[in-house]
Amino acid sequence: MSTDVQPTRAKWQPVRGDARARMRAQAATDYATGSSIRAVAAHLSEHWGPVSFGLARDLLLEADVPMRSKSSTRRRPRP
Repeated sequence: MSTDVQPTRAKWQPVRGDARARMRAQAATDYATGSSIRAVAAHLSEHWGPVSFGLARDLLLEADVPMRSKSSTRRRPRP
């Protein structure tokens, strides 16, 4: 059995201490590989319980990760 599995938490429970540091590091790694903030939140939710877009963004900002612009390159050109 893996010792890497974290206990799930309720959505309202704050994340503090070592758990928050590990979540921050994982979020930074995921975002650096090209994942969106929503994808980072979804990936963290698989291991840590419910993680909102806002929490994922806060973790990235705490980790001093340079944020990408809002997908302006993906927008469809105007006709």
